[in-house]
Amino acid sequence: MVRQGDSFCIQWKREGDPSNPSCYNISMKIGIIGNYGATNVGDDAILSSILKAHAGHEFTVFSAHPKDTEKKFRTKTVPLFPLGFRSVFRHGFRQSIKALRAVDGVILGGGGLFQDHHLYACFLWAWQLFWVYFFEKPLFIYATGVGPLHSWLGKKLTAWAYSRAQVIAVRDESSRRLLKSLGLTEGEIHVTSDPVFLFHVRESLAERQSRLYMISLRPWLSYDSKIIAIFTEILLRLKTEKDARFLFVSMQEIKESDYKILNPLLKKTGGELFVPGNFSELIEKLRTAEFAIGMRFHFLIAALITQTPVIPISYSPKIDTLFDETPMERYKIPIGELSVDRLHEGLKRLSVDYNNVKVYEKARTYVLRDRAEESVRLFNRFIGDMG
Repeated sequence: MVRQGDSFCIQWKREGDPSNPSCYNISMKIGIIGNYGATNVGDDAILSSILKAHAGHEFTVFSAHPKDTEKKFRTKTVPLFPLGFRSVFRHGFRQSIKALRAVDGVILGGGGLFQDHHLYACFLWAWQLFWVYFFEKPLFIYATGVGPLHSWLGKKLTAWAYSRAQVIAVRDESSRRLLKSLGLTEGEIHVTSDPVFLFHVRESLAERQSRLYMISLRPWLSYDSKIIAIFTEILLRLKTEKDARFLFVSMQEIKESDYKILNPLLKKTGGELFVPGNFSELIEKLRTAEFAIGMRFHFLIAALITQTPVIPISYSPKIDTLFDETPMERYKIPIGELSVDRLHEGLKRLSVDYNNVKVYEKARTYVLRDRAEESVRLFNRFIGDMG
C-alpha cells in the first residue's frame, strides 16, 4: 500500500500471480458503522484492521461512545443513530445526519451485528442502514457474521438490511447460507473472513511460560452456572496435579459481561484477571501462554494467530467455522457437551499433539488471512466503481 500525493493506491501482488497489480488513485470519504465504542477488544480490532487496510481514505466512524473511539483511533467520530422518536431532536442525531450526508460511501462491519439473541441488535443496525438508504449512500458490508436468527422479525430486518448493499462480504459459509435462506441471491454474497486476520503482528521474543493457561469465557443463555462449576473443578485439578497458573481474560470492560463468569472462578481457583486495552496487548500475553481455553471469538482468533494451542468452547456457528473441516476440529467442545471429562481429555490430547497443533494453527491462519485480503480487494473495486 503506497500513498501518491493526496491519492490512494493499492498494489496487490499475490504469490503465484504475476499479473499487473490493480491500482485506484482515488481518495474517498467513507463512513464506517459497527459495534465500536462498546469496550469490546474484538470489535475494536476489527475497526483497527479496516482503517489500516484502507489508510488512504478519510473515515468517519459511527460509534456508541464517540469520544472514546476518537481518542483511541484518532479519526473523526460521531454517534450511532439512536433508536426512539425523541432521539431525532437530540444534537447527536443531527451530528450523525450531517456526517452521513458528507460521506461518499458507507461500510457496515465487521463483526456479528445481525443476530436475535438480543432482538434489539437487529433493530439497531437496521435503523443505521435506514439512514444510509434514505440518503442514497453506496453500502459495502464488510466481512460481517450473520445470525443466529430465530425470530420472524429478526429475519425480515436482516433480509431488508442486506438487500440494500451494493457489495456483501460475509466472514463465513454459515452466514452465506443464512442469507441465501432469507432470499438473497447466492452469487451476490462473497465469503471472506474476519478482518482481524489482517491485523499486523509484530515480531516478539516472548517465551512460553510453562503451565500458564489463558482462559476466556462469557455468559451464555442458561449455561452460566454449569460453566462456572465445570471450570472450577477442572482448574482446581490442574492446579493440584500440574501446579498450573491461570490468567483469565475479559474481552470487555462492561462488568455485567465476562466478569459475571470470571469473578467466581477467580475467587475459587486463584489466578489473575487480564483486561487487554487493545488486541496487540492480547496478542503479546497469548504469546507467553502454554495453553488457551476460550469461548470469545476474537480470543480464539488471537490464539490461532499466535499459534497458542487452544481448546475452543463453541456456543455459536461462528466458532465452528473457525475450526470445522480442519485438524483443529477434534479439540473443539460444543457448549452443550461441556464437561470436566471432555476438558480433561481435550487438554491431554492437546499436550500430546502440542507441536502439530501449532503447525495446524499456522496453516489455518494463512488460509483465513488470504480470505481476509479478498475483502480488501472487493472494497477497492467498490471504490473504483464509485469513482
